[in-house]
Amino acid sequence: MSEREEEQDIEEVYDDDAREDLVENDEISPEEEAFMAGYEDQKERKQREGIGDEAYEKAFDSGNEKKKKK
Repeated sequence: MSEREEEQDIEEVYDDDAREDLVENDEISPEEEAFMAGYEDQKERKQREGIGDEAYEKAFDSGNEKKKKK
């Protein structure tokens, strides 16, 4: 199984419905569910806005280009 497939499996386990089931079955607390939902929302926002490794690399490359021009 590839790394991407493993990530998808994990994401599917902790989607909204799965988290609700975990709370209903007392496997996690409502606070833990809220934390997981917030984490997922933040992750989705970063992906949507292009924040993350790609943004870091872009800023790093831009800084290096400015240094070379001096």
